[in-house]
Amino acid sequence: MRRSPGNIDGPTPNPYSFRGLLAVFAGDPHVAAAPLAKGEPSTLPTDSVRAGMTGYGLSVFRGTQVDSFPMTILGVLKGNRPGADLILAKARGDFLERTGIIAGMSGSPVYIGGKLIGAVAYTWAFTKDPVAGITPIGEMLTSLRSTPEERPEPSDARYGALDLPPGEASPSQGEARPIATPLALSGFTPEALRYLDPWLKEHGFVSAPGGSTSDGGSCDSIVPGSAVGVELVRGDMSATAIGTATYRRGNRVLAFGHPFYALGRVQLPLTAATIHTIFASQQISTKVGSATRTCGTLVADRSVGIAGEIGGSPSMIPVMVSIHGPQGRDRDYHFEIARSRSLTPGLAAATIVSSISEALFDVGLSTTRYDLTYSLNGGKRLLKRGNAIVAPAPLAGAGDDVSQTLFLLLINRFESVRLDSLRADISVEDGLDQAMLTSIRVEPTMAAPGESVQVELSIRPARSKPETRRVTLRIPPGTPPGDLQIRVCNGPETDKWEHDRAPETFEPQNLDHLLGLLSRERRGDQMFVQLYRDVRGITLRGGEISQAPPSVLDVLGGGSKSGDGAPVKGATLVEIPMNMGRVVTGCEQKTVTVFPYRAR
Repeated sequence: MRRSPGNIDGPTPNPYSFRGLLAVFAGDPHVAAAPLAKGEPSTLPTDSVRAGMTGYGLSVFRGTQVDSFPMTILGVLKGNRPGADLILAKARGDFLERTGIIAGMSGSPVYIGGKLIGAVAYTWAFTKDPVAGITPIGEMLTSLRSTPEERPEPSDARYGALDLPPGEASPSQGEARPIATPLALSGFTPEALRYLDPWLKEHGFVSAPGGSTSDGGSCDSIVPGSAVGVELVRGDMSATAIGTATYRRGNRVLAFGHPFYALGRVQLPLTAATIHTIFASQQISTKVGSATRTCGTLVADRSVGIAGEIGGSPSMIPVMVSIHGPQGRDRDYHFEIARSRSLTPGLAAATIVSSISEALFDVGLSTTRYDLTYSLNGGKRLLKRGNAIVAPAPLAGAGDDVSQTLFLLLINRFESVRLDSLRADISVEDGLDQAMLTSIRVEPTMAAPGESVQVELSIRPARSKPETRRVTLRIPPGTPPGDLQIRVCNGPETDKWEHDRAPETFEPQNLDHLLGLLSRERRGDQMFVQLYRDVRGITLRGGEISQAPPSVLDVLGGGSKSGDGAPVKGATLVEIPMNMGRVVTGCEQKTVTVFPYRAR
C-alpha cells in the first residue's frame, strides 16, 4: 500500500499517490506513463500561477516509491533571481510540517491541475514552515533543452561561472538558498568526515550515512519524483549526491531545480537511488539514501538544475592507496573518483585521509612518508612527488598535498590536463623520527676556484646520541675572489629561501615548467648544502641569469620594467642534497673565502 508523507509512519492508504493524483487531475489512471512515451508533459506557465492555487508535489520518502504531498501556492516572486522568477509555495501534511523542506527534495516536481509548474529547489534559513521556492519548469526546459556537445575533455565552468553553487556563503534571513544536497557517504571514517566538513559546506552538501552502490534497482525507476544520484566516489568508499528527478522524456532527465555546483558542461555518473529514511532536524532534515545502479551521464549543471541522459556512463579516475603501518599493519584501497576540475581535488584528498584513518585509527604521534604518482594525459606525462613529516596524527600531509597539486594541475592556464590515475604509497611509523641541525663546520675556510672544502653537519636526533654527517663541496672553477656563503637547510627552508631569492622562477611559464616545479619540491627528510654568492642577476621567462657580465645583465634587465625580467637576490652556485633518513629541522650558514688561483 502506498503511504502519504502526511502519515509516513503508518500504512494508511494514500489519497495523493502518484498514479491516483494524476487520475484525479487528468482523468486517466494511466497518464503517469504518458510523459515518458509521448511528447513533453503538459506544463503551466508561471504567468498562469496564482496565489491560493492548490496542487501536489512528488518525491520519495522511503525506498523507491514515489509519494505525493499537497502544495498551496503563496505567490510568484517576479525577478527574484537574475532574469528569473521563483514560485513560492507551502507544503502541507503532518510529516512535512514536522520536518520542514528536506535536503534531498531538490527537483521534486510540482503539479497544478495535472500540469507541471516546476521543481522544489529553494528554501529560506530559519523558517519554521515547510515553505519552498519552485524553479519554473519553463526556465528549466529552456536552459537545459539542448544537450551540451560532447568533447574529449569535458569542461568545467565553475571557474568564472556566474551561476553560484549552494552553500557558497552563509545565507541571510529572507534570502532564498538552494536546498542543501545530501552527500550519502559510505566507508568514510569520523576523522575523514571532520576533514571533509569545510569542503562539504563550501560545496553546499550535508553529509548523510549511505551505502555503497548496489546491483539492485532499475533505471526505468527514474521518473518524475524518483530519487536520483550523482556518483562522486565508488569502490572501497562511496559518495553520492542525492536529489529528485523533475522530468523525463525518453532518455533525457531533468532534476534538482538548482545548480549541483554550477559546473556547466560536465560528464558525471548519474544513478538511480533509494531512500532509507528521513533524519528530522531543527537545522535541516535530510534524506538518507544510497545509489542503486549507475544509469547514465550527468551532462549539464546550470543555475536552473541539472540535465542527464540515461545510457552509457562516463569513466572515473582510478585511485590506489597503499598504507604501510606499524607492526605490519598494511592495507590497500581502491577507488574511482569523478572527473571535475573543482570536485576532483577534494574528493581525492578525502579518500586518502579516510584510508589512513581507517587503517591506522589508533596511531598518534607519528612520522609519515608518502610518495604520490600522477599519470596524466594518456600516460604521456608522469608526475612524482613525496615528502616526510612528523605530526600528532598521520592524517595530515598526503591529503593536503594531493588536493593542492590537483588544483594546480587541473586549473592550469597552459594545457588541458586529464588525470589518468593516482597512486599514493604511504608509510607511517610510531613516534617522531626527527632530528635538529645544531651547527655546521667548514674546513678549510679559504679555498681557490676548483678546490674543495669539507662541510660537517652536527645533528641531534630526538632521544638519541648526536650524529655527524660530512659532505664535500667543490668551488666552481672560474669563481671570482671574494666571500661565498655555505647554507645548510632542510627541504622546506631551502624551498622558502629559493623562492625569496628568485621568486619569478617559481612562476610557471608552461605545463612542463609547472610539472618541473611540482616534482622538484624538496622533502623534509633531506638536507641541502648550498654554495651561495651575493651577485647581481635577473630572471627571464622563468629562467635565471646570474653569472653573465654586468653589460649583458644591463641589456637584459632593461626589460624588467615591462615585466619581461625581474632581479634576483644572488646566485646559488652549487647544491648538494643529503638523504638524512629522518625528518630534520634547522638552518645554518658559514662563510668561505675564495682567493685567486694558487701558483703551481
